[in-house]
Amino acid sequence: MYRSRIFIAPDKFKGTLSAKQAAHAMGLGVLSALGNAVQIFELPLADGGEGSLTTLRSLRPKLELQVNTLPDACGRNRSVCYLMEEGRAYFESARLLSLNFRNNRRLPLIDRTSRGLGRWVRHIQTQQTKELFIFLGGTAVCDGGLGILHEFGFRLLDTKDRPIYSLRDLPNARRLIPPDTVTPIMADIKMFSDVANPLLGPTGAPQLFAPQKGASSSEVALLEDGLQQLSLLWAEFGGHTDTNWLDGVGAGGGIALPFLGMGGKRVTLDSGALFFLEESGLAQMIRPGDLVLTGEGRTDAGTLTGKLVDAVVRLCRRIGADCLVVSGAVADRDRLDAADYPEIFAVSKDGSVPSRKVAVSELSHTVARALGSS
Repeated sequence: MYRSRIFIAPDKFKGTLSAKQAAHAMGLGVLSALGNAVQIFELPLADGGEGSLTTLRSLRPKLELQVNTLPDACGRNRSVCYLMEEGRAYFESARLLSLNFRNNRRLPLIDRTSRGLGRWVRHIQTQQTKELFIFLGGTAVCDGGLGILHEFGFRLLDTKDRPIYSLRDLPNARRLIPPDTVTPIMADIKMFSDVANPLLGPTGAPQLFAPQKGASSSEVALLEDGLQQLSLLWAEFGGHTDTNWLDGVGAGGGIALPFLGMGGKRVTLDSGALFFLEESGLAQMIRPGDLVLTGEGRTDAGTLTGKLVDAVVRLCRRIGADCLVVSGAVADRDRLDAADYPEIFAVSKDGSVPSRKVAVSELSHTVARALGSS
């Protein structure tokens, strides 16, 4: 079928290509297959995980880059950038707490902390900032925001009123004590998750994501018990009866939890993918009959839990545009077919994500092949 306009809106190909690099490679594939007769619009996007700040700045170049020094997941000081604009600050948690940083995996997951994120929020609130935008995904932690809790001066006590500092003791927590004089949240905080997973249960932060971050089965059980107790205490603190919280609280190892507990109506949690779709204006650009190419490093059942590719597929379905998914690798095709996904093409034939060295050429060739068969 002849196309006059093709929109290219991928996420990053994790560990291989940034969203911008992926969009460029896809564009080369379109040119190879269709030549210059088609209009190509490249819109690299993100979902609230790694790459969110880079994508946001490409969409809004006037955002000002600033730097702060904060403790990372292992407690080491690290220079981290964030973005500012007219009383608004934007922070990507993965830039401070990423699992990709050297030696992070050497420290057990139950010893890693989110404290640095809490320190940034405390600092930025003193700069007359009215709104904080926090992208939650892609962290090396699974502490339910325990480090953030401590950074804001809250205390946890066990049944004998002994203080609790470690995740190892978190299942024994019975009381949450706020600081005496500090108002914890003084700005509106808008958080964005890269998944729709809950905090607890089979698809929650400890059971699903902690093993990916190096947790043993016994550590997963400890984290599940500890975060369940922490969730209950925050619910009691805020006067909530529902401890399930919102979809997406499982993102980033549960680091949204203390902000939701402290901030009340000043704190919100939404989909990062939908945030970037809105920022890009893609919904206003595409029309029925247009073709949208999207993709990511690996498309599988997890894509259905709030990832960027899923948001793009749903948008195209709503508007009546055609969509092709071209990803590094594909798995769980039965689950994707059941979700009425469009045709999906994989760069890799064996399920492995292609190396950085060959990713651009292989992605380009796969896009050309996909267009030739569509």
